[in-house]
Amino acid sequence: MSTLKEQIKLVPHSKGNALTFIHQYLAQNDVRQKTVIDVSAGSGYVANLWHKAGATVRAFDMHPDILRSDALTCSPIDLTKPLPIASNSADYVLLMETIEHIPDQASLLKELARILKPNGLLIITKPNNSSMSGRMANVWVEAERSDMFLSNEAEVIGYDDQHLYNGRVYLCNVQRLRTMASLAGLRYRAVYANQVSVSSLVWFVFFGAYLYLRSFLTFKKMTKHAHNDREKEVLREQHQLNTHPTVLLHKHLCIVFSKL
Repeated sequence: MSTLKEQIKLVPHSKGNALTFIHQYLAQNDVRQKTVIDVSAGSGYVANLWHKAGATVRAFDMHPDILRSDALTCSPIDLTKPLPIASNSADYVLLMETIEHIPDQASLLKELARILKPNGLLIITKPNNSSMSGRMANVWVEAERSDMFLSNEAEVIGYDDQHLYNGRVYLCNVQRLRTMASLAGLRYRAVYANQVSVSSLVWFVFFGAYLYLRSFLTFKKMTKHAHNDREKEVLREQHQLNTHPTVLLHKHLCIVFSKL
């Protein structure tokens, strides 16, 4: 495990918890002969993992020359425009550490749903601003962490001075992401555990019971005014996601959606 941790530390502009999740996912799922499209491939670490697991991988990135792989090539892509990828062509689509940089997330999710095969899976990883720590940081400074402000117009991130992109200006919470995905024809499947946040755990000790009670009372109140079973089902899913232990306590959000 120490070797894996050291290996992950060397991957530029990636979150260790997200990469660990991919390692665990591939260890638990047979992806041989599956078609995988990575639309934010970066240096290619994740794309290479899927390739080594037996999947057929197509890699895309805003800066395709960043990819480092002996087996894969990377094509340019602009995630703010219609994607140059055929409909119903992927068993998996990977969007890692990227959605928080995209202004029109609803349109992007529709495009990702389009290129997925029926029952195909969309895997998204992003900073977990829906954790207890993230929710409290929003109270103090309206950001994902209380020790930093929200990304601003002066902040530019890049692999180097020639490969730049915006900061996390468009960070969305898990509820908004679930709803946008649903509108795109995707169904929430699961969130995956990664690393418990100590600060989230502390906040949960003080406010966890109230959060559960408040969410439950809101769910019961709104259910009374629901017009049909579908509305009730959606409200129940929102309540369950709002109080999900992994969402509340873990540092990163690793979430999977399936195409309807």
